[in-house]
Amino acid sequence: MTRRLALFGPALLWADARQDVLDMTAPLAAALSNGDADDFLARVPADASLETNVRALTAQAEVTSSIQIASLEKDMAELDWYMQIRGRATGSLLERRRGTVKIRFRKHEILSITPADFFKPVEVR
Repeated sequence: MTRRLALFGPALLWADARQDVLDMTAPLAAALSNGDADDFLARVPADASLETNVRALTAQAEVTSSIQIASLEKDMAELDWYMQIRGRATGSLLERRRGTVKIRFRKHEILSITPADFFKPVEVR
């Protein structure tokens, strides 16, 4: 039994860390999808640029988003974040956005999320 734990222990810890990251980030995607900037911002550290972008995006558009973990290290994760952004007034697709968002975390708390520009509103021309 001890040998099995020695072999599978690191994999189990890695799986737990992945679940922790998903538990921290899934509510962010849900907050965007619900148009709830306050909920999103309550889950991340204060950042004026991020706040401005998230508030403007959720005011401008209906957002559907999904997140997958691209890589995971000790206290840093790279997320493959995908968003479909639809105009609130028309419901038409304004933009599909996919990019890498990095979070730094400790235990169950997000310490930073970058880049803030990923969450900026769509530039309508």
